Amino acid sequence: MMKKNKLYQLIIYIIMTCSLYSSNYFFYNLNEGANLLSFPLIYDNNSINDFFTNNNPNLISNNDLETSIISIISEGEIGLNINNEWQGSLDEISTERGYWLILENPISFLYTGNELDDNTYFLHPGSNLISFSYSSEIHVNDALPIYATDVLSAIVGQNESLLIHNNQFYGSLTHFKPGNGYWFIANDHAIFNYDINQNRSEHEYTNIKNKTRGFNQSIVQSIFFTDSIYLSGQKNNDELVINLYCNNQLVGNKTWDSQFSDLIAMGSDGYDWTEEYCELNQQVKIENNLGQELHVIKGQNKWIPNNYNIITLSDVMPGDINFDHNINIVDIVYMVEHIIDINNLTNNHQLLIADINQDDTINIADILINIDIIISD
Repeated sequence: MMKKNKLYQLIIYIIMTCSLYSSNYFFYNLNEGANLLSFPLIYDNNSINDFFTNNNPNLISNNDLETSIISIISEGEIGLNINNEWQGSLDEISTERGYWLILENPISFLYTGNELDDNTYFLHPGSNLISFSYSSEIHVNDALPIYATDVLSAIVGQNESLLIHNNQFYGSLTHFKPGNGYWFIANDHAIFNYDINQNRSEHEYTNIKNKTRGFNQSIVQSIFFTDSIYLSGQKNNDELVINLYCNNQLVGNKTWDSQFSDLIAMGSDGYDWTEEYCELNQQVKIENNLGQELHVIKGQNKWIPNNYNIITLSDVMPGDINFDHNINIVDIVYMVEHIIDINNLTNNHQLLIADINQDDTINIADILINIDIIISD
């Protein structure tokens, strides 16, 4: 009861204090390790030396922030907290930028300030780490302008992502959340503004909370948008829990439930809690919740930081055309018969796994790959 009373007193204190400073505030409840966030409010002092201290009048917390923070990383800049002294290239906290805040232990704090008059972002080709400059949670359909489908190819948050494909949105990132940061993957140089006032969607949405399960959040993530999953010749239409592994370490866990559902694999970012996670160009092992491996039969499952691939998965490996979980002479016969009679294979799953080298045709090169597999075994 004593703990609850103290919590209530703290909440009342925060609300009363917040009203003295500003009508706008963000509350941060952060985990140990990496947290992707932003500070899109105008405040009195944005120097990194003064920002994360209990002397900052815009910051309210019962935590000793300076002793909890290991580092803060933005796009191309880093600040290292060494004995409560900031070192590195990051000098100021910007309202337009997103940040990875790396923590020694969990902390909570409230930040107050004045609402931004402008939310213009100047994007460059590739990954841009920016803020979300609104105080309420908003669905992506209502926040992204119409031209976003031309400017952007994907958006990546903390263990959630959005694919923009054929003018449609896919993935687990359904809402932009106050105080979060986002990687916007742009196709070209562009001026971007959130388009909040349009309110093109008349639907109400349920926010999907994404929590890490059994693995640690990394500041470097690789996303695999899964077009389809085939199981023994049939296209899967059911929900399927997927686990991702590198070096026998669980690095991601998601539920595939529809076309282009996202699978996100965490990488080794130099901190202890992601040791032996994925490295550049490493093959990510993909399994269902029963421990059965799912093979990539279209696309690539190479781990690339803050990037994405579109893949198709199968419960049998490329070349296993008769679905017996073994590469043998029967599979080669199927391939030869198809080359002789192109209508021999009518099952789409068989067509995909027969095109082993993914050149959109089944030919002698695919047969030679299967022969090499048989000989090596």
